[in-house]
Amino acid sequence: MSDEIPPIDPDLEPEGPSRENRREELEYELLEAEAAISKLARREIGQRYAIKWIAVVSGVVVIVGMAAILWHLVHSAFWGPFLFASPAFSVAMVVAPITSITTITVALFVGAFRKFEEKDLETMGNGVSGAVGFMKGN
Repeated sequence: MSDEIPPIDPDLEPEGPSRENRREELEYELLEAEAAISKLARREIGQRYAIKWIAVVSGVVVIVGMAAILWHLVHSAFWGPFLFASPAFSVAMVVAPITSITTITVALFVGAFRKFEEKDLETMGNGVSGAVGFMKGN
């Protein structure tokens, strides 16, 4: 029987890296991973901030655009006290842009600041079906 101990422990091998060197390498890799996670977290916050501003700017553009369309339609159908359109058309051309402004703006702001959830789709579907039923007279 031999008295030699097989080199199982890497610290016993003179050629290989010591345990302390491996530990330092692992700590360095851990620090690099933590720095990468921190950097990604900061980028995510920046992206959320940018998306919220994009939603706000889009909402303002929609409001201004629909207001311009409403102004143009109203001034092309009304000349002072004279109305050059049917009453149904004149009501529709005022109600449609206002409804569009409200709907798009609310959807953009809810999507940007609160995020849509599954129950929101169901709630919107119920609201739309209720409005359609009301308009049909059911």
